[in-house]
Amino acid sequence: MRKLLLSAVFFALAASATTAVASTLPQGWVGRETCATCHDEAAAAFVSGVHGRAIAARGADLLERSCESCHGPGEAHANDPSATNIRTLKGSAHDASFGCVSCHAAEGAGLALRTPAHVRAGIACLDCHVPGHAAAVGEPLLVKPRDQVCAGCHGAQVAQFSLPFAHREGRTPVECMECHSVHGGTTAQGRVAEDARDRCVSCHTELAGPFVYPHPPMEVDGCVTCHRPHGSPYPKLLTRADVSQICLECHADTPSFHDLSQPKYRNCQTCHAAIHGSQRDRALFKE
Repeated sequence: MRKLLLSAVFFALAASATTAVASTLPQGWVGRETCATCHDEAAAAFVSGVHGRAIAARGADLLERSCESCHGPGEAHANDPSATNIRTLKGSAHDASFGCVSCHAAEGAGLALRTPAHVRAGIACLDCHVPGHAAAVGEPLLVKPRDQVCAGCHGAQVAQFSLPFAHREGRTPVECMECHSVHGGTTAQGRVAEDARDRCVSCHTELAGPFVYPHPPMEVDGCVTCHRPHGSPYPKLLTRADVSQICLECHADTPSFHDLSQPKYRNCQTCHAAIHGSQRDRALFKE
């Protein structure tokens, strides 16, 4: 009898709490409990998933609003279950991303302002990420493993990792998100997490400087002036097979004694060894 009485009290309190939360819902909203009467599996998966746990930690009222935060007010749908009176997240990129950007506003703004090509191409959040009530294949909540998400659109760049010289760790290509900020970078270009040069020297620290006599291309266009970032058929990821060809793209006005018909003048680094910058020599003869 005591156990039955305690159970009755517990359910009464739970019902009271649910009623209190439901009473604060906006007009036209019905709350998660109502949604769960039909969509019980999706609701249970959401509550046990990353999104649900994070929202529940913020408060029961937020969890009660969670379904309609993404799918829109549910009163009409509860009275007449139809795909036409609820947001299904399967329509336009705007609809598919609506619920996401309502919470992840910074990421949405980053895509629009810093990486506008994703927006112009109609890429929606759910093209890369799973909904809140689906199991993720990769992190963070990705529809595919991290190394495959970008490959669907950026096939040319992925193919470059198979070239003889590429950014690889052993046989494994460096993950795109090691260098790229997919929701927008901190620069106007937004293609990489920082300025392109700063991104490179975060790994290649020995080339970071600052140098008393910097090599101007490093300061203007960064490492990609001479190197291909994903892969190259040439050693050191160079843009051309011969170093002198790269140098002559900028240094076409070589002095007359640089007789390019002689091999020694076609290997610029024989003399100009400090190609990334020097602390001692304006002509980059010495490091």
